[in-house]
Amino acid sequence: MLHILLLILKVIGIIFAVILGILVLLACVVLYVPVRYDIKASCDGTFAGIRAGARVTWLLHLVGFYACYEEKKLTWRIRIAWKNIRSGQEEKSTIRSEVETYDKEMEELWEDVEEDEEEGEEPAEAVEEEGKESGDVMVEETRRCREEPAKTVEGEEESADTREVEEVGQLCEASGEDASENEEGACREPCEASGGRAVLEEGQAGSDPEVEEGEACLTEGLEDSGEGCEEEHRSVWQKIADLCQSIWQKITGLYRKITGIPAKVKDSIGNIGGKIEALRGKKDKIMDFLTDETHKKAFVKAKDELWRLLRKLKPKKVAARVRYGFEDPSLTGRILAGISVLYPFLGDDVSVYPDFEQKVLDGKLEIAGKIKVSYFVWLLWKLVWCKDVRMTYRHIRNFKL
Repeated sequence: MLHILLLILKVIGIIFAVILGILVLLACVVLYVPVRYDIKASCDGTFAGIRAGARVTWLLHLVGFYACYEEKKLTWRIRIAWKNIRSGQEEKSTIRSEVETYDKEMEELWEDVEEDEEEGEEPAEAVEEEGKESGDVMVEETRRCREEPAKTVEGEEESADTREVEEVGQLCEASGEDASENEEGACREPCEASGGRAVLEEGQAGSDPEVEEGEACLTEGLEDSGEGCEEEHRSVWQKIADLCQSIWQKITGLYRKITGIPAKVKDSIGNIGGKIEALRGKKDKIMDFLTDETHKKAFVKAKDELWRLLRKLKPKKVAARVRYGFEDPSLTGRILAGISVLYPFLGDDVSVYPDFEQKVLDGKLEIAGKIKVSYFVWLLWKLVWCKDVRMTYRHIRNFKL
């Protein structure tokens, strides 16, 4: 019984050891197997003749990315084990799907046509009945179309007669109103012009009602003229009063603005002084944070580790021989100045020749190197286990201006 338990424990231990070994192997593969890259480019003297190729592989080319630029066309390919994905594969799949859908649509159309032909083989009697019914319907529609225009013509004639009657009535009413207005105006004008004398003389020769009408016209004209004069005087004085009031309001507003300028200037100066004091306080706080000994050690440690990482990521091979030039000589000079900054890191295999007289691009370029995940993991490990870096990280999270 005991040896059976020992055998079971032995098997379980072997299984755990195998699983642990597989995990360790995978971790070592991910950390220490490098990602290799290789870039090559060349040009025959013109910008249109640029040719370039790039290759990135990992784990004995089990995973890879390949790209090529030639004749102004970019092609690429991704490989994962036995699976390949190419740049034109998507277009081919879309074309295939379109062809399949087109074939399905054509089959459906042929089926519909066949069904229509089967349905078209009906008895001749049913066809004749349908033709008679359609003929009767057409006859009824033609009758309706002939009757409707006659009705519309009669309705239009009746509406035209009614319109003429209404227009004649309106003209009669307008002529009556104009005659009455002309009579009243003829009565008022002589009353206002002659002061009522002509009306009184006619009154003496005529009847009493005419005299009374003349007097009434005279009094109404005088009253209307008096009221019009009073309204004109009132409107003039009202306009003058409104103008004076608006001028006074503008003057008082301008005076208030002028008297408020010193206070505004004082407030603005105070605000500027407060902002300057706040900026000084923030500056002092930032300087205290940067000049702290713990923070200085942390910054120095981070800088050293970053420089070490950049040295490891430096390409193993950089070879170039390039002659370039642009239409603008100043642009050529600026690019040369930027490249000269990188000369200490490029090595002796790089040669760049600027041409300030013509537009040209000629030469070859080759870059190769490798990148390991262990570089970044090692950098994080060192920074995490540094006490100064951990304290600085906590202070940065809690830092507030």
